[in-house]
Amino acid sequence: MRVQGLMIACALGVAPPAWAQGPGGGAKPDGWQVQVGGGGLVTPDFRGSADYRVRALPYVSVKFGDELEASVQEGVSFALVERNGFSAGPLARFRFGQEEDDNRALIGLGEVDPSLEAGGFLGYRRGPLSLRLTAGQDVIGGHGGGVTELGAALTAPIMRTAAGPVLASAGPKMTFVTSRVNRAYFGVDGSQAAATGLPVFRPSGGLQAAGLNMMLIAPIAPKLSVVGFVGFERLLGDAADSPRVQQRGSRDQASGGIFITYRLF
Repeated sequence: MRVQGLMIACALGVAPPAWAQGPGGGAKPDGWQVQVGGGGLVTPDFRGSADYRVRALPYVSVKFGDELEASVQEGVSFALVERNGFSAGPLARFRFGQEEDDNRALIGLGEVDPSLEAGGFLGYRRGPLSLRLTAGQDVIGGHGGGVTELGAALTAPIMRTAAGPVLASAGPKMTFVTSRVNRAYFGVDGSQAAATGLPVFRPSGGLQAAGLNMMLIAPIAPKLSVVGFVGFERLLGDAADSPRVQQRGSRDQASGGIFITYRLF
């Protein structure tokens, strides 16, 4: 199963302040936090696909204070600097690859191996507002390029239940990539053109996509929460102009899902 890591990160990463509070809300503790759970996710079959599928996925999140954050969806980050609402440090994130048998529209286009992006992040948090910039370069020869993401979110309680406040979060996100990333996922070389009938296309880098994500976190017990989210993303630039998208896919990408999480401690 080749789940698009970016889609999941967009969906689950829109509200760091709310998510950090955990089920039941309240102040963020200084020690370890571990959350586990699972749920269903609806995403395109591949980046740029017009077809969708439902996947069952686990959720695991480990945090220590404000410094260390690690999850299957968002990778591992460590805040070396924290001052006046700003934080910065190294980041590493795994991104699943892409196989021809993911969808018939990929037949003849080859495969993209999984990637491990190593880089860093810069964050800012003030009241309900959070901003986050991440940048990483593939170091294991998957897509072979660099990915930079810029996101913002506003988070606020909208009601209260017996188990705690219900939190809502929403914000935009933009993705910038190098030419190697676009060529891996949206390019068509000579051999691929011969195998598929698509025209040769050699994309450059730049702004690849922009979108909006929304999340709702509802506690149903002191350590148990339901998390629902929806997201929309529009491919831009050379990614949107690719024959893969124009003839075999869609530039409009939506995602959504629901998870149940349990805070172990």
